Amino acid sequence: MSTVRAIAEQVRNALDYVRDAEIAQFTTEVSMSATAVAWHPLDRKGAFVESFGHPTIDQYATWLANGDYSALLYDGSLIQISYWVEEGDVSRHRLAYFPCPYDLDLDLLKQGTPVADIVESYRGSEAVLRSPMRFDFDHEAAGPRHPASHFTINGTSCRIACVAPLHVMRFLDFIFRQFHPQLHAAHRRFFATAHAQHIGRRSLGDGDYRQLHLAWDVHATATGGTIGR
Repeated sequence: MSTVRAIAEQVRNALDYVRDAEIAQFTTEVSMSATAVAWHPLDRKGAFVESFGHPTIDQYATWLANGDYSALLYDGSLIQISYWVEEGDVSRHRLAYFPCPYDLDLDLLKQGTPVADIVESYRGSEAVLRSPMRFDFDHEAAGPRHPASHFTINGTSCRIACVAPLHVMRFLDFIFRQFHPQLHAAHRRFFATAHAQHIGRRSLGDGDYRQLHLAWDVHATATGGTIGR
């Protein structure tokens, strides 16, 4: 059984570590409502755009300026973590990673220059083609070509089925292992717990099993059934 409070504590503990261990430059405060866990923006000057399209550099710059993220990494990349809970189960999640679209001057970052200011100084210069990605879960939205749990990269039509909803530690382990391997290696003990973290039941449908999909071990107590199987 999952509760908003329990998930908020899991997210808070993970973010506290990456901030205190200086894996991330900054983390925002975890927000918690009756049904959702997300983040408190720092200075939201406009409405948050939860785009289901492919995010743009302008959207990245808005998120950065407003503090609309869970964690800001040292290279300017953003991590957004949000979960929804209904009747003791995770009903939805959106776990997103947006790489910085520019190769920023790391010396300026080390000197304490605000990342948003550095990014603005790069606007109009050559961007780096690094794709945003996210792990989404929505049991109610499951259907043909739309697995309940899926991984999206490069374009909105890409929905690679995943075996189950994703725990925040597994998400962070994936991001740092694949895109920040030196930091992952330096904090191996922290990430070593990720493989044992589970949240929610298996969610693959019959059609998902027949296609290429992402799988990991799902704890026996979290395998209460599958969709359409």
